[in-house]
Amino acid sequence: MPNFDLRTIVFMSMLLTFMFSMMLAITRVHHKEIHGPGYWSVGNLVVGLGMILVLIQLDSSKVLFLPGMALIGTGLSLYINGIQAFTNRIPDHRIPVLVFVLLLGMDAYYMLVQHDVRTMVVLDSAVFALVYLLCARLTTSKDDGLLGTLFWIASSLFLISALVMAARAMLALNADASVFQSLASWSVNANVFLLGAVIQFFISGLFLLMLSYRLTQNMASIALMDGLTGVVNRRGLEDAAHKMQGICKRINLSMTVMMIDIDHFKKVNDQYGHLVGDDMLRHLAKTITGILRSGDVLGRYGGEEFCVCLPNTTEQDAVGLAERIRIGVENAPLLDRRHKIHVTVSIGVADSVRVGYDFKALVHAADNALYQAKNAGRNRVVRASLVTDTQVERRRKH
Repeated sequence: MPNFDLRTIVFMSMLLTFMFSMMLAITRVHHKEIHGPGYWSVGNLVVGLGMILVLIQLDSSKVLFLPGMALIGTGLSLYINGIQAFTNRIPDHRIPVLVFVLLLGMDAYYMLVQHDVRTMVVLDSAVFALVYLLCARLTTSKDDGLLGTLFWIASSLFLISALVMAARAMLALNADASVFQSLASWSVNANVFLLGAVIQFFISGLFLLMLSYRLTQNMASIALMDGLTGVVNRRGLEDAAHKMQGICKRINLSMTVMMIDIDHFKKVNDQYGHLVGDDMLRHLAKTITGILRSGDVLGRYGGEEFCVCLPNTTEQDAVGLAERIRIGVENAPLLDRRHKIHVTVSIGVADSVRVGYDFKALVHAADNALYQAKNAGRNRVVRASLVTDTQVERRRKH
């Protein structure tokens, strides 16, 4: 490779790290719900500070060179914490502390005691290689889609960085001792820093792309959630039902829909106020969620009406679950500051065996059954298969 001015490379790398640090910090301030950007921002800042100290001391290795290398290693270690946080793991804060102490201790011993810069360079490169390898390990992903692809690219770049550092260690072992009198004159350093700067640029860019993707996901998730109850809204319910329908139809599994409505909910609002009515809706959603099985999808269909999509469930099976929901709601009053408010629910159930897999048809059939439950006295479960055409026609006339 051609020779490059090491000072220029380090300076440009420093500017890039500060730029990405600022961008990541802004993201962290405005989107605190996403974990990881804070670590990456601080990591880039620490790497940049370390580069400043290394740049100042490059011609002749002096005392300030020691914390410079330690800070660069610590900043890279904070990437590990950022990846852990971003992937919903608990960040291990001991890692950056250990790397800082290890690099500072080794460099001080071999520079000030042994005066062996070669060994210092070899060991520093080995530590950096291990940090990059751990980053590569943490960014391997089994996820499909764009985020999984970004993780794999980041993992590959971290692995390349580890190999570059390993190569630097091997070249230092075989280099002439005279080159270590001034690290700025060792051409390998310039080439390694150039590769490192390019890789660092792309890794920081990948961090920003991963954040952008996660923000897009969160916005899409918010658009599909009911802000009051925390369950999916009607649109989210329809999306989930469409996916469930495709799976159940493909492998010939039944699918059931429940329509759940609070009995006399208007009286709750009239007697206790709409704020208590909102509390009741949240309480009902929480109660139902605690009874449903894994894989069942609960959504607020509108007003005080909820809908549940049940995969691999027949109407007969769903009736038992619906009864548990009905009894659970009846036995779980809302404890207001001054009142204990009891409510009941009526539930209609319909399955794909009788109605077919179309979600609108299932909702319509379950809604007819719900109407019959209301008409028969409320606080009960009615199966769509038991609702006659005459009863449906009477409802339409009303």
